[in-house]
Amino acid sequence: MRLAVIAILGSCFAILGPASAEEIVYDDPVPEIDAYVDACMDQDGVGFLPDTDVICYNAAIFPEQYLKLNELEPASRIVITSPGGNVVTARGMTKILEQRDEPVTIAGPCMSACAMVILPALDDVHIHRTSLIAVHGIVMMPFDRWFPWQNDGREPNLLEIIQAQNGLNMDYAMHSSLGGQMRGHLKAQGIDLDFIMIVSDDMEEDAREFENCRIDPDQYWGIITPEHLKTYMGDAVTRMEDFVSEWDDPENAPYQAWGHPISSHTFMLRNYYANNDCGSDEG
Repeated sequence: MRLAVIAILGSCFAILGPASAEEIVYDDPVPEIDAYVDACMDQDGVGFLPDTDVICYNAAIFPEQYLKLNELEPASRIVITSPGGNVVTARGMTKILEQRDEPVTIAGPCMSACAMVILPALDDVHIHRTSLIAVHGIVMMPFDRWFPWQNDGREPNLLEIIQAQNGLNMDYAMHSSLGGQMRGHLKAQGIDLDFIMIVSDDMEEDAREFENCRIDPDQYWGIITPEHLKTYMGDAVTRMEDFVSEWDDPENAPYQAWGHPISSHTFMLRNYYANNDCGSDEG
């Protein structure tokens, strides 16, 4: 019920390092915000919830949708639930959110560009217990690992390495462009690059250990945990409820209908699992 669509779908380190890891103490639900979240889940698009000063952003992240935020009056809160969208244009949405400077509640699916771009740019964010926050793709995989992955383990020859270095391998250029976007975005937000690097590397490790099949690196999904958010976002997360952070979480039933897990934190979409000789995907 929470997800109608899936996202159509030298190293630079951030200004601030990760915060000290702490034991997670979850906040209690707030009935008023619960009501806003429920209403937003039932309201498509971008606009105020009826009879409130709360904005609901229940949409993909593309200019046609996020530019509507510029047209709306100031709000007491913005509720965001999104399957994701274009990472490059999502950086434009962060600028609008920064200018508005209103508290944000993340609820339901926060996937792809929502998790990778919007979330780490927020300064006053409440993570609702309905959230599933997931990164899209092993985006930080370098060429020396990407090429054998895509070519049945064959190492690149010198010509292929030179082509990749000069942007002439278009498939790798498309893959690496997302990593470049993430480096620039996280640096601008003062977030350590490990915010995305660790999730990307964990997905790669899980995918390599999964023997049933191997698909394109860009088609894995990695679930972000509460510990990860507190480590890399620190005090920007002003409230955090006990949200979905493992695939087998009983509260994850809405998402289990369209994904297939390969570990507790990494999954692929069911159609990729079914169409890539991965085995049965019943249940």
